[in-house]
Amino acid sequence: MSTSAPTSSWKTWLLRAGAALGVLLVLAIVAVWLGLDPWLRRTLEKQVAKKTHGQYQLAIGSLSTDLGPRALHLRRVALRPTARPLADTLPRLTLYLGRLDLRGVGLLALLRGHTVPLDSLVLDSLRVQVLALAKKPAPHPTPPLYEQQPLRLGYLALRHLGGTFGPKAEPTIQVTQAEVLARDLLFTKAGMADTQRLGGAAAWQAVVRYPQGRLGGHVLTLATATFSTQQRAFTLDSLSIEPPAPGQSKPGAQQVALLLPQLRVRGLQAAAWQHQHRLRADSALVQQPRLAFRPPAQAPPPLWQLVAPLARRIDLGRLVIEDGFLAFTGLRHQPVMRHFFATGRTIRVDSLGGQANQGRILYARSWQAHSGRLTAVFQPPAYPTSIERAALDTRARTIRLTGLALDPIFSPAQLNRRAGYQSTQLRVRMAELRAQGFDFNLLSDHSHVRVARISLEKPWLGLNSDGRGPMGKNQSVLTPEAMRKLRLHLEVGRLDVHNGTIAARYRSPETPRVGTMSFNRLNITLRHLSNNPRTQTLANPLTGEATGYVQNRCYVVLHLHAPMLDPQGRHHLWGSFGAAPFSILNPMTLPTKLIEFKSGTVQRINFDLHVDRQRVAGTMRANYSDLKIAMYKYKDGELKKPLFKRFLNGLLNGLVIRDNNPRPSGRFVTGEMSARRELRSSVFTAWRQGLISGGLHSVGVPQKIAQKLSQSTETVPLP
Repeated sequence: MSTSAPTSSWKTWLLRAGAALGVLLVLAIVAVWLGLDPWLRRTLEKQVAKKTHGQYQLAIGSLSTDLGPRALHLRRVALRPTARPLADTLPRLTLYLGRLDLRGVGLLALLRGHTVPLDSLVLDSLRVQVLALAKKPAPHPTPPLYEQQPLRLGYLALRHLGGTFGPKAEPTIQVTQAEVLARDLLFTKAGMADTQRLGGAAAWQAVVRYPQGRLGGHVLTLATATFSTQQRAFTLDSLSIEPPAPGQSKPGAQQVALLLPQLRVRGLQAAAWQHQHRLRADSALVQQPRLAFRPPAQAPPPLWQLVAPLARRIDLGRLVIEDGFLAFTGLRHQPVMRHFFATGRTIRVDSLGGQANQGRILYARSWQAHSGRLTAVFQPPAYPTSIERAALDTRARTIRLTGLALDPIFSPAQLNRRAGYQSTQLRVRMAELRAQGFDFNLLSDHSHVRVARISLEKPWLGLNSDGRGPMGKNQSVLTPEAMRKLRLHLEVGRLDVHNGTIAARYRSPETPRVGTMSFNRLNITLRHLSNNPRTQTLANPLTGEATGYVQNRCYVVLHLHAPMLDPQGRHHLWGSFGAAPFSILNPMTLPTKLIEFKSGTVQRINFDLHVDRQRVAGTMRANYSDLKIAMYKYKDGELKKPLFKRFLNGLLNGLVIRDNNPRPSGRFVTGEMSARRELRSSVFTAWRQGLISGGLHSVGVPQKIAQKLSQSTETVPLP
């Protein structure tokens, strides 16, 4: 709905009101000079009816003049709209003024047509009720008061001011009480144009108590608002915004719930706001805001467009937010931020300040912020996530997150049933994440992420799976190929993982027992983790190294070479496993595959694995000795070894399994790693399948059988 017509009518009303006040003052001055109080009272009442074209009538309880101090006193003044106005060019309002005291009228200047000096004007107990704005523009706009009769007023006071705007039953704006003081008001053309004055006055001071308003279905209430041009300060105390009740707002409209104990603005240049339409201040302090915000269905205009009716430009030296609370409602992830502290410096809000490549982040040159606990939910409601503390500094280009946690609320079997296919349950713990060289400007301007270095301290990743149910239909996002599909550019120069742990648990279709496997004391370095096609090329791929322990006993060294944007998904993984007994694998193989390593020791395993979108292939050289295995059958909740299994174990250990490599004769057998690539599974699954197939082939299992065992396609119904 357009507001230009009501605004124009309101300005016209102000001009007419100013003209009427000018007439009142001029006639009052004449009355002081002539001493004709009754005549002046009747004249004022007639002039109001005439000047408003019969739309208003004025009633004055009493009027008296005093020639000594050149003063005029009015009591019980009432202004009311007529029942049937001849025109509708003024707002519909009622006004009641308890008293008006005017002193020190300059009669000689009035007679000579010069600027009239007035010592003071005091209005007490003024109540205004604006019912509606004008519907039609005034046919002949009245020039402003300072052009009709220039005045210089030493002191102006509005005391016990109150009023409402809007329908009588439910006003849009309501002010219970206000006080306004002004000094040295120069109502002349030069005074109104003076850039050091606000509204022609050298100084203003105002206090508004318990105002209330309605906007977009929201109810706004405020305890106190204060303003002083001498102190260059503006303060709000106890601001509250209540959102519309359910069903009382438009679908998709934004909703705001706010509790703001105090807002303090210092160094305010109010005169610049009037003359330049530019709002300037040294600092703003927002104390303990509590904000719950539901974003609109459609993205709102940028901030500089929203504030354009208030000011064409806002300049703020420093913005400080202390102990804030922020919750986004109506979003799937339900993000909440607690105990939020932030400082923004050199803030500029206008079209230029909002443009990219201006060296600003959210309109500020720099931000420093830290917070208490942050919470959100991923795959709602499956994964509540939290961060105990967070901090960022855009000048230092750093981010620090402490106490990260992702806790699932559903078991692996429940996740499978909810998804309709096999779904790995994740659990995450991390002591700290540090980002250095974070390009906040790139993120703000282009929504791309560029970081020089990320460090993860003591991450713990739990992978809990249930093998019952079909595979999912969608391709896994944990693959190098998935980086090609990201809309944003992600560039990490170096990623370091210090003292990490991966704990895997798996429930196979064969048995309800859960197998476990852990990778401990992991230290990982990845370089050039990026999906930017300008820098991520075949000649400049992702590279990485990792060291750690399997089951806290077997030392592992890994190397990775992966062009992240290769359309064929090609990458290279190679490394070695140190000395350890085969029995460290039993916690996983015995419950899930019913296979136990009875004996055997690995001296060293070297492998070289190549992966693309179709296959996993490579070679494995495993040095080991005295390998013996046993196969079991699960029945009635127990692992049993029936006669057939005993016969099969003897056959495997005697004829199939190679118990030593190299053989006593010195012949060394190299295992072939081979598996079909399944894009619905993560790249880590592809690596595991290749290692298992190569290990089985190394110990004597025929290659086709090894491939089949490493990549089981058996499916059972969902749990």
